[in-house]
Order: sequence, then structure tokens, then C-alpha cells
Amino acid sequence: MDGQSTKHPSVDETQRRLIEDLTGLLQGEVRCDPLTVSMYASDGSLYQIPPLGVAWPRDAEDVMLLARYAEEQNLPLIARGAGSGVAGQAIGRGLIVDFSRFMRRIEWIGESTVRVQPGIVLDRLNAVLRKHGRYFPPDPANAAVTTIGGMLAVDAAGSHSVRVGSTRDHVESIEVVLPGGNSFEAANESLEILKLPPPALLASTSAARGPDDESASVHVKRTIVSKLAKLLSDNERLIREKQPPLVRNTSGYYLRGVLARGTLHLPRMLIGSEGTLAVFTAATLHTSPLPRHRAVVLLLFGQLEGAIRTVQQVAKLQPTACDLLDRRLLTLARDADPRFAKLISPAAEAALLVEQKGFSERQVRDRIRMVVKAVHAVNLRAVVACEAYTLEDVDFLWSLPQRVVPLLARLTGETRPLPFVEDVAVPPERLYEFLVQAQKVFQKHEVTASLYAHAAAGQVHMRPFLPAPGEADGSRIEALARDVFQAALAVGGTISGEHGDGLSRTAFIRSQYGPLYRVFQQIKDVFDPHNLLNPGKIISDDPHVTVRDFRPPAAPASQTVSLQLRWSPDEFTHAAARCNGCGTCKTQSPDLRMCPFFRLEPLEEASPRSKANIVRNVACGQLGDDVLASDGMKRLASFCFNCKQCRLECPSNVDIPHLIIEAKAAYVAAHGLSRADWILSRVHSFGALGSTAAPVANRMLASPAARWILEKLLGIARQRKLPRFARRSFLRMMARDASRRPAVAHGEQPVVYFVGEYANYYDTELARAFVAILRHHAIPFVVPRDQTTSGMAMISAGDLEAARDVAEQNVRALAEYAREGFTIVCTEPSAALALKHEYPVLLDHPDVELVASRVVEAGAFLLARHREGRLRTNLTPLDLDAGYHTPCHLKALGSGTALAELLALIPGLRVHRIESGCSGMAGAFGLTSENFRTSIRLGWGLISRMRADDLDIGTTECSSCKMQMEQGTATPTIHPLKLLALSYGLMPEIREKLKPSTRKLLVT
Repeated sequence: MDGQSTKHPSVDETQRRLIEDLTGLLQGEVRCDPLTVSMYASDGSLYQIPPLGVAWPRDAEDVMLLARYAEEQNLPLIARGAGSGVAGQAIGRGLIVDFSRFMRRIEWIGESTVRVQPGIVLDRLNAVLRKHGRYFPPDPANAAVTTIGGMLAVDAAGSHSVRVGSTRDHVESIEVVLPGGNSFEAANESLEILKLPPPALLASTSAARGPDDESASVHVKRTIVSKLAKLLSDNERLIREKQPPLVRNTSGYYLRGVLARGTLHLPRMLIGSEGTLAVFTAATLHTSPLPRHRAVVLLLFGQLEGAIRTVQQVAKLQPTACDLLDRRLLTLARDADPRFAKLISPAAEAALLVEQKGFSERQVRDRIRMVVKAVHAVNLRAVVACEAYTLEDVDFLWSLPQRVVPLLARLTGETRPLPFVEDVAVPPERLYEFLVQAQKVFQKHEVTASLYAHAAAGQVHMRPFLPAPGEADGSRIEALARDVFQAALAVGGTISGEHGDGLSRTAFIRSQYGPLYRVFQQIKDVFDPHNLLNPGKIISDDPHVTVRDFRPPAAPASQTVSLQLRWSPDEFTHAAARCNGCGTCKTQSPDLRMCPFFRLEPLEEASPRSKANIVRNVACGQLGDDVLASDGMKRLASFCFNCKQCRLECPSNVDIPHLIIEAKAAYVAAHGLSRADWILSRVHSFGALGSTAAPVANRMLASPAARWILEKLLGIARQRKLPRFARRSFLRMMARDASRRPAVAHGEQPVVYFVGEYANYYDTELARAFVAILRHHAIPFVVPRDQTTSGMAMISAGDLEAARDVAEQNVRALAEYAREGFTIVCTEPSAALALKHEYPVLLDHPDVELVASRVVEAGAFLLARHREGRLRTNLTPLDLDAGYHTPCHLKALGSGTALAELLALIPGLRVHRIESGCSGMAGAFGLTSENFRTSIRLGWGLISRMRADDLDIGTTECSSCKMQMEQGTATPTIHPLKLLALSYGLMPEIREKLKPSTRKLLVT
């Protein structure tokens, strides 16, 4: 198997038998190889437990087959959605059943209900429902990742739970599978049904699979309903006393009100059971109309106490949401977005985010006015930072908690915010009392904690700052958790409000419920008498389950792991260990770009998180040292082409790209480059050769026969629209002036132009346009003759030895200028990224950091001049509609979209931003026949937009993105620098690049 090592055999006999037994029977897939096991050994919690294997069912029939097999083999089943839970619900030593890969369909949409499979992501569901004017109301913070199955498992809620309730309040019925393979539709069951003969009972059951299955499922359902009804009836008083009403409570099994007026509300009990009672294969959900009008107010307080005391006054006005954020979160917000920096004063110690809904704008304005009045009645010093009434502004304010709470993981230092007591809930009227006691607990244990609360619902998320826990920390973790939970229980609260029990809180359920815990055990026996469904969660005899199976500590990587980038074994390990498993990298949100491969197909192995898990386990000795160079790791690494978006958007800033480059380099060192990878890393060589023989080479590119031969020989896709070679490279054009050192003119600091292979061999017009703009502004410049390709393609392919050679040549060519203070300007974002961020971790050279510090992308260079008032604005109109695409590597540079801002200075030019994610080209990735289809699928949104009739041209800074934008369309894509040069009147020949129908629109 891939990734096999002598230390950890690929499969043991149980795993081998499991694969042999299930392969061919499942329509889905099952794997037990070490890499898959390692990927699924952890989730968003503190824990790590290697499973026996992982199954991906395609439908309910597959799940029933797995359930039958599990009972026959005494094999635990652990249902899993996104694997983003922070309590450790989705890990275990049995067979993980991952629903997020195949079972993610919407089966039908009704007038007020929708039928879905458990693997569908909440945001995707709501995007579809929005077209019908409806939505599924529960709103957990990670809605872009969390699946409906995961929401059902923990009874997910969110900021709006004070008004819309939680998941269990919006479910009509659930299709469930029990150990042994029996399946039925769990709905609200009238107890009169128990008096009916089996045929009548059968008629009420929608989960019929066939005559034999029908009778078995009916019998099981009738037995369960009967036993549950008796259990709940016999313990009615105990339930009422020990499970008091709370706005939020997911601790243990939810029994209050499940049996009422002769009806067993079975879905309400199953929701929140964390996969310990049944496996869910479909659910019918109630949907609600989209709110007509929403408004939000952000209130700032000089003291946390003042904000907390204000909550009760706000709660009387029945807000749809009221969230509390502490000083630490507000600081993160200011750092995360300059708009928040303007809104939130550094003196603010706390904030309330209050929302009201209504039938008209006037109504929500009145309600917000009442909120502000109520707050000022008890706290005159509270500051109204912002009121939002438009959809855009409301969503922006709500992005505050949604963005900054995950950013807690980005904080540096030995301690990190740990999620193990983060989910207590208390009666809202006793929130202040609880928080005072909680603060005393943290002081007693000498720790600090962050605070975020859905305050009006009494839901409190606190994360103590502690080092990553190990076995030696067990007693401290247990003592801290016990004291926090006791403080919550003392005010009538619960140890879990919306994140579930999992491994973090199961050990404390018995303390919370006392004799009611025995009823929980009996309910578990009714559904799962052999303890096969997610064992060890909610029901457990282990009093110390909270402190077992912590993730292995981040120890330095084994000395036998040969690292090729410039980081120590300790830095390598900690880079992987920064991943907390939150699953944000599995998002498909249109507001984010990571990860293009995961968006194409939602496989765990395609997610950046999976790579971090593998590397961490190699570094910590959980996997063999040879895994990085294995075929299995090569396959995982192929789901990354170094677009850098995961690191940019990861809340913890995990450096996945460099971890993957290290893995690719290990494979190349052990096995050499494949033909496709060799082509990817040597594209610049084709440029030099093609430019030398441009007339012949360009004729070949236009010949279908020649392209067919080129594909067979070099693997370059014949369908890919390729750029033409320049007759002379730009460096040859500049040979006469290249060696001349520029003189300082009018106080202007000279710049060095790093050309890059595309502008040098293909689009020399781009290089000439940039040089023309420099001359237009009397900026002295030099173009070093001995510069070469940036080597980014080599780096991305893991060919680091070859990349070091070109990096060293470029550093030698640029170092003298850098020492003299010259700015090194790149017109290609990937070149700027290579020089600025890749060379320092690639090359051991005394001048590499100096060179990197002087590098800037051309747009950022020109925009800085504009902001200083030193850029000419005598631009002539261009009456064009241009579709602008932001390259991934430009985003990774972190300097914004400078050229898009400068294009806005051109009169008449209308810039339409194309927000369609990654182009799918990734340098030379999309050139090869092996990757062509994948590249087109990744970039289809961009390609489709470029085919629209409303665009005259496309524009982007990236040469490979330009190729994708021109694929399958006659609409040209023109570099923003060319458009600036054209508008300046410097290069009128650029007009010829436009479509004939648009040339006449240009005003000269």
C-alpha cells in the first residue's frame, strides 16, 4: 500500500480482511492505508485516535451494508461529516464513515421543507434555498464547512438561536440506520401506533427496502418506540428535575418534552446524540422565509462588566441575536481588517453585536433605536460604533465574529486557546454571575481565556490559553474543566450548549445529571446494545476520557527526515502542528479561494488539513520516515500546485505550501522527476528555444498535426491555446542598455526590472509597456543581463536542486543593486513571490534576505507613487468594459490589487472584478495534457465569465491566468500595465490587440 513503512505495516490482518470483505460490495470506497488512517485520526479537537479504516458510502444501501458488517464483526462505526467538531466526536478506533464525499445531495425541495443527505454543507444548502426565497435557520459559525449531518449530530445552533432555536427545532424526520442494518424513518410517532397490527404500522413507514427488510425494520421501529415510551414515561419526574429547561443544552441525550401528549418526538431525541444511537442517512428539514429586513448595531464598552450587565436590558427587546466579544477578539478584528480598525477603538474592552429583524426598514430602524436607548439607560458611556441596515453592511458586521474567533489560533507563543471548556451554557439572566465565577476559576489555575458568547441565549465560548496538552498535563486539564463546569452547574447551566460532548465532556455528564445518567445508558441499550456506534461518547465508563488520546506533542522531526528547505526539524514540525484541524480549508465559500482542488471534489485528501496531519505524524514519529517519499504522499501532494491561498486564508497561517514542497522534494530526491513534472519545471527552456526559432515555432503552434506531435512528445495539451513566441527576447532587445548603471535623475531612486520568462520570451510588449511607463515618469532603471527565470515552476514541482541554481544566479545578478538601495520590480506576481518569499527558504546565500527585502510587484510600486502624488494622471479615455481577475500569487503577496485600483483612474474604463476563484493554471500546471481537464474544471467559472457579451477585454497581472482567460474565447486579455501605457498614449499599437468591434470605442 502507499506510504508503507517497516515501522508501521500498511494493514494488519483485520484491516486486510475488512478491505477484502467490503471491496466489491460497497458502491462507495473503503481504505485502510496508513496515510488515510492518519488523515482521519484527528478532527478539530485536541485528540488523535487512528481509526481502523475509512469508508465513503454512496447511498443508504451502502450504510446499511456497513451496519450489518459492523455487527457481524463487532466493529465500531463512527459517522463523520466535515470533521470540524472541537469536542472529538468524529474520531475513534473503528471504521470512520465519511458522508461528505458522496452523500451530499438535495433530494427534493418542497414548499416549506427540504430533503437532504447528511454530507451537504449548510452554506451550499442555503445558497440553493435562497433561490426559492427560503433558508435553513440554524447558523453555526462554520457554516461554510459544517455538514447537515454534523449539525444533526450536535444540535448545532449559532448566534440567532435565541430567536430561531437550534437544529432540532427545524427537523421533521430523519432516516436512520441501526447496527445490524435495519433502517426506518424517525418522525413524531403517535403512541396509538403501538396498538395497530404490523401491516398498519408498515404503511406508516417510509423506509421500506423490500419484503424482508420491511418487516425487520418495522419490528425494530415498533420495539424502539415502545421501549422509549416506557422509559420516558417511567422517568418523567426525573427528567423534569434533572434536565431543566435551558435555551441551549446538548449535554447527554435530550429527553425533556420528547414524550408529550401521546406523541414520541423521536427526532428531537436523536438530534444531538453524536452518532451514538443511530447513523443518519437523510433528513427532512423545515425551511423558513428569508427575513425581509435586518439591521445590526455594534456597541463598544470600556469595561467587560458593563457589556455583560447590558445584555439583560437588550434581551427584553427580543433581539434576533446578541453576541458578546472580549478585548482580545476586538484586537484581532482591528488587525484583520482596516475597516474594523476604524470602527473599534483600542480602548474598547468589550462589544455587543445586536441584530433585529422586521417587515420594513422603518421597523428595524425603530428596533435598533430602542436597543441603543436601552443600552444607554444603563450605560451612558457605551459607544455606538456602527449601525448597519443594508445586506452588505449587515453581513460585514457579522463577519466580525465569524472571522476573528477562528483567528485566535493565529496568536503566537507557547500557549494556544484550547477548546475543551468552550461550550458551557447558562440561564441568560445568570450570565454575569457565571462569568464572575469563571474568572475566579481561571485566576485560581493561573490562566487567561478568550470570551465570545451568544449572550442573549446564555451560550458562552471560553478558550483557556495553555500549552498543547500531553499526558503529563492530564490532571491540570481535568481540574480546570471540573471547576469551570461546576461554576456553570451552580447557576443552573450545562457543560455543553451547542458543540456536543465528544471526548472533551463525556466524563462530566454523570456529574451533571446524577441518576438521570442511568436513563441515558438505557436509551443507548435500546438503540445500540453492543455499543458499536461511536463508542466512548456520551456514555462511557472511563472517568478520565477527557485527558486520554491527546494529539502527540510537537517534537522535533526525526533526524532521518532529510529536509531540503531552510528550516530546522523543530520548525518543520511546528509548522505542521500549527494546524488545529478546524477544517476552514474545506470551505467552498465564494468569499474565499482555498482550496481549488477541494472545491473541485470535496475529498479529505484534497484538503490542506490532510497534508498537515500527515506531515505532523511523520515528524512526531506516528508514521515512518519514508512516507514523505512514498507514492501515496506523491498522490496527496498532487492536490497542491502552490497557489498559496490556504496559507493566506488559514486562521492559523499553517504553511501548507512549504510542507508540500518539502514532500515533493523528498519524492524527487528518491525517485527523480516524472516527465510531466520535468515539463512543468522546465517551461522557461521552451521559451528560450522557441524565441530563437520564432517563425518556425509559431507556425508549429498553429498546426494541429504539430500540436498532436508536441502532446505525444512533451505532454503539452494540444487543446491549450498557447502564446506566440517573440522574435527576439526582451533581454536581447535591451542588451545595449542592460549593463548601463542608471544615473539618479531629479532625486528619483533607480529601480531594477526583473523581467520573468513570460515577458522576456513571449509578451515582450508587456515589458516594453512597463519600461515606457518608467521613462514617462523619468524613473531611472536597469535590466540586468544575467537574470534568468524565477524558478517558481521548479519550486512548485519539488525540483529544488535546479531551483537553487537559478535562484543563486538571480541573487548574484540582483544583490549589488539591492545593497545600493535599488527597488527590484517584477511585472509577474509569481516572480515577485519567488524572489520575496521562496528564495529565503530555498537558498543559503548571504544576500538572499537583502534581495527579498527590496522586491516589489509593479502595481504596488506604481500605486505607492500615486499615493505620494508622483504618478501622472494625464490619462486619455478608454471606453471599455474590462473583466479583472486577481491572480492567486498577487493575493499571496499581500499588497492588494494595485493595478486594478490604478485602472480606475482611466476615464471611461469600467473594471468588473471577476470573483470566480483560482484560474486553475498555476503557472505551467494547466499546460500539460495530464492536467488540462482538471485545469479547465478548476477555472471554469473564470472561463465562463470571459465568454459573456458584456466584456470587451479581460485584464490580469498573471501570464498563466491570461492563458486561461483566453481559452475558448476570442475576447483578448490585456495586462493592466498595457492599458495604462495605452491610456498614457505611449504605445498606441496595443490598440491592435483589441477585438475590431471595440477598437473604435477608444478615444485618442
